[in-house]
Amino acid sequence: MKRTRYLLEFLRPTRLQLALLPLVISVASPSFSGIFEFAGEEYGVDVITHPPGYRGTGTILTVTVGISPLSSHAQEMVIPIQNIINTWNNLIPTVDNIVNEGSNDSLFQFDFESVALHELGHCIGLGHPNLASESGLNGSDRNFTHSTRGADNQFNLDSGADGVIGSGDDLRGDDINLHWFRKSNNNPFSIATKVDVTTYSRDQSDLPPGNTFAANAARNVGALFDIPNTEAVMQQGVFAGETQRTLAADDVATARLAMSGLDRLAGTADDYSLKLEFVGSTDNADIVFSFDDNRASFSVCEISAEPINPSHFVITRGRIYFNSNISWFFNNTSSPFPPQRSLPAPTIFANQITDSLTLTQNDTVTLTVSLNPGVYVGNQVDYWVRAITPMGTFWLNDRLGFIQSDQPIRAHGGELIAINHFPILNTSASALPAGTYTVTFAVDDNLDGIVNGTFNNTVTITLTP
Repeated sequence: MKRTRYLLEFLRPTRLQLALLPLVISVASPSFSGIFEFAGEEYGVDVITHPPGYRGTGTILTVTVGISPLSSHAQEMVIPIQNIINTWNNLIPTVDNIVNEGSNDSLFQFDFESVALHELGHCIGLGHPNLASESGLNGSDRNFTHSTRGADNQFNLDSGADGVIGSGDDLRGDDINLHWFRKSNNNPFSIATKVDVTTYSRDQSDLPPGNTFAANAARNVGALFDIPNTEAVMQQGVFAGETQRTLAADDVATARLAMSGLDRLAGTADDYSLKLEFVGSTDNADIVFSFDDNRASFSVCEISAEPINPSHFVITRGRIYFNSNISWFFNNTSSPFPPQRSLPAPTIFANQITDSLTLTQNDTVTLTVSLNPGVYVGNQVDYWVRAITPMGTFWLNDRLGFIQSDQPIRAHGGELIAINHFPILNTSASALPAGTYTVTFAVDDNLDGIVNGTFNNTVTITLTP
């Protein structure tokens, strides 16, 4: 069955004097960051936009979210809106966030929660990472990474040697990039431990070797990084029968970059954290959801904003509208926490078996480890393998030997990478005494030589005579 990706035209911002009056922008965004609202030719390429209430000082920023009392579907919106509030508050990046089967969505309906998650992203300051419909382009050209036109006053659109639009080898001529990319790898499906201007940039001169333009987090680009079925929530475009209820790394990195404040450096006095708060049925919240067929032909986020300084804007009001003539699916289940597919996944196998198995002393014992780094690929971490045995506790060292020790011994310290059945032991069970062997493979969330085993997996071997 052919599926049509639903897109709407972008409504141009009302032109008002920057220094004197608030700015008003209406973003018609039927679907689904790397960029911020207001960044572009009109107000400047370096603009970062912040949620309501931020004034340049460090704080816990509380932003209220409500549902218009007179809106249709008011009760049906409650659980999806509570879910998306939790999703943006938690800022947990995931992979495999595009779900076509196994969700509770209908094949012929649009998932309200997925679309609302995207629109709420606009109302806290995030823009489309792709050129999208506001560019005036058509078809797949809208999937190139967001930019302004250069001196030639036209978009230069060449998908490069890999033929994938939006990837890091695109040839964009003198187009000026608007997408904030990770300096170390230009991989929008990964996220740095620290997110600020020391690790992310908009300047193309900061691209890693071999890259010619910032990559965006479109699903076809994800396939190049061996991360399928994943796309930034803020990417424009949505399919019926598809859910996208968790954030990708690019969404989280962009929000966290804004949270580094006016100096764009994490850990300084102007940083803030975001707390979206559901206040129920009201028209007086900072951000209000409602159905209004006169305001939206699908869905739209309308925001008002004002400048803090020439490079930083703050949203003052957000209104999100949906069209009631669209066939919507309203999820009535609270989201799990943490979301699935959000954390690195280490696995240890004994003779290709996970969890537990029984062997005899006539068998051979083989241990292998695998690791899916997910969105944290490339981060610096500690690796550990511990075996609790009838002979005592052993640790795998960096020479792949098990050493008996009551103190932890690190197996490796370095980048979090994908591992597929890497062998760490192959021995005859006859050399081992009968009993229970519990072996754990763990990776930390940092690199400090101190074991914390943030992400771990264990296999238990029962060895009989």
